[in-house]
Amino acid sequence: MSQETTDPTEAPTGGFQLPRSVIKWVAAGLVLTSAVLIIISLYSGVKFSDFESIGYLTFGLAAAASVAKLLVQIVRFRVITVGLAGDPKMDLSGLALTRVSSEFLSISTPTPSTGVFIRSAWLSKKGVTGGKALWIGYFEVLIEVYVGAGLGIAAGAYAFLKGAVVLGSTIVVIALVLIAGYTIIFIIPARRAIKVPHFVFTIAKYLVGGPRATALYLHAVVGSLNFSVSARAILTRGTLPLALKAVVLTIAENLLDGAALWLVLNAAGLKIDLLSSTIAVHGVETIAQLPLSIGGAGLTELTMQGYLIAIYGFSSWASIIVWRVAAYEVLLATTGIVFLFFVLRNTKHAKKPREVEHQKDAKGFLQDGG
Repeated sequence: MSQETTDPTEAPTGGFQLPRSVIKWVAAGLVLTSAVLIIISLYSGVKFSDFESIGYLTFGLAAAASVAKLLVQIVRFRVITVGLAGDPKMDLSGLALTRVSSEFLSISTPTPSTGVFIRSAWLSKKGVTGGKALWIGYFEVLIEVYVGAGLGIAAGAYAFLKGAVVLGSTIVVIALVLIAGYTIIFIIPARRAIKVPHFVFTIAKYLVGGPRATALYLHAVVGSLNFSVSARAILTRGTLPLALKAVVLTIAENLLDGAALWLVLNAAGLKIDLLSSTIAVHGVETIAQLPLSIGGAGLTELTMQGYLIAIYGFSSWASIIVWRVAAYEVLLATTGIVFLFFVLRNTKHAKKPREVEHQKDAKGFLQDGG
């Protein structure tokens, strides 16, 4: 049985199929994040009365602020798609469903950029060329990374000024690594054109044979060229107004992140302003970017507790658990339901062309005399 290979520089096309490995990661993420919250609740001695003191209304408002992020993401994806696709009459049906579904994969798998491939597949289905479709997805991710890392640096600097030198330095270093890493991996190679070394073909020839190696090599070369050409077309001065709009929408999304924590901490007794809570969230999320667990499970909670103690001298596991459930678990459940509908819908659509082909084959068979 032959195995299909996927070029990372080319957007997927055709009917949507979810790899089994992704399903396993999603399941592991759901179990792990839930287990971490239960373990922390048990070992920290948090009682149900501690949760009640924060209040159901506070939890509901924090959860609403977290879910409202999805609306901002939909608007941002639409703005970026319309601005970069180059088709003013582009069919945008299914955009909201696709964007929310892609967010589920991003927050439930080890790699936050996993959702890019769903968005790229949707764009390809709408007629956007492979290289451009993938770059539109990466463009949104890059905006998120740069703005988030910028807030992370602010959190690190604030922690440093408050005397938390180790914590502040760690946040700043990780934020700078994220900025440098995404720039080196995506922007610099794309702007200068990605070249597939010929020795790759030589090695592949010995591994899979000459004809197949040639096909794979040409596929990689063409895909890399399309990726680079699309990047140079997108990353120009003309896209600056669009980038600014995306940055503003991303800041709005980040403020909603901060609002969820702000509501919970104020209800728990820590008087903190919205800006400070937003900076705190992204300082913690910067460290949670380390690939140690799915969705930052465990690392996020421990880092938030350390940040609050170091900066504000405030300790409350109950507020951290309530915030985490409102900001992550509720979002996971919401996007998960939408993602399930997305998969069922696309699976149904993918079956229809095959059913039509089978009917045609059967009809031709009968006409030929069976």
